[in-house]
Amino acid sequence: MTAAPDRPAPPAGGADPFRHLALSYRDTDGLVASLGPMLDAALARGDVVLAAVDELVRAVIEQRLGDRVPGIVFGEPAQPYTWSGQTTAARRATTLREMTADGRAALVLSDSSAVGAPDAWNVVDASSNLALRGLPVTLVCLCDALRGDAERFLYWNHPELVDGVTASPNPRYRTPDQVLTAMPAPPAPALGPPDHTTTFTGAGALRDVRRVTRARGEEAGLDADRVDGLVLAVGELASNCVEHGPGHGTLSWWTAPGRLVAQLDDPGLMSTTTPGLRCPETRSVRGRGVWLARQLTDLLHLWTGADGTHVRLEIVTRAGN
Repeated sequence: MTAAPDRPAPPAGGADPFRHLALSYRDTDGLVASLGPMLDAALARGDVVLAAVDELVRAVIEQRLGDRVPGIVFGEPAQPYTWSGQTTAARRATTLREMTADGRAALVLSDSSAVGAPDAWNVVDASSNLALRGLPVTLVCLCDALRGDAERFLYWNHPELVDGVTASPNPRYRTPDQVLTAMPAPPAPALGPPDHTTTFTGAGALRDVRRVTRARGEEAGLDADRVDGLVLAVGELASNCVEHGPGHGTLSWWTAPGRLVAQLDDPGLMSTTTPGLRCPETRSVRGRGVWLARQLTDLLHLWTGADGTHVRLEIVTRAGN
């Protein structure tokens, strides 16, 4: 499967409002000194303020803000998925797009406890640099300077670094493609033998792919809208295999408690590290398929290896709600 790359073109209307900063601190006094003015300004403007932080940082924020604490929503807006940084970034973008639809900006504070292992953190951060592009969001990643991986954390994914109350450009920033090439997406967890498998070759087989997908969705108890969304998502992904990949692939299905899982596999090599993360431009005629599939499913994860390209998607079924 190949897909049009997520090109970092400026959004229509001027400079990108999205900012991504790293704030390094050595103690709670330093954290308060840097973070306090940001919080004060955001709350005064009426911005959306979210804090996906550990209990220690939360206590610091609550002590600093006092009776203004109700103005903050604590918790990761993306409800991070355990192993797919792509999905976490996509969910984060979808949630923040909805929360800023009324014209407000958003300040999001994040630390590694919200995502997990350092490598997972880096994948989420790099993917977020694409997924959040064009949104009025300031993402501030908090980093304890004493942590062992602080060097990599600070410099890989953050275009700006905060020192005290001043933000300056990061000369060692890496693009999302550079980060995700050095740290490819991991394979999805093994699920065992599938319940059902379909092979397809050429555009003429896509009708059968859609028919099988509709049947699997209906058997899983999805409502009509979710079945239609699933058919569209799988159809877009299978079309990519045919039109941009080797022309053929395999579609496998698993039914698990509370979820329906599908996976498309083909022997081609994916031409981009992060397909479907960046919201396509209004007039764009390419790059929509994978992004659309991400919006229509609860999880979508792509990876590539020596055996080809794979995409796993999941739908939460009625039993899992």
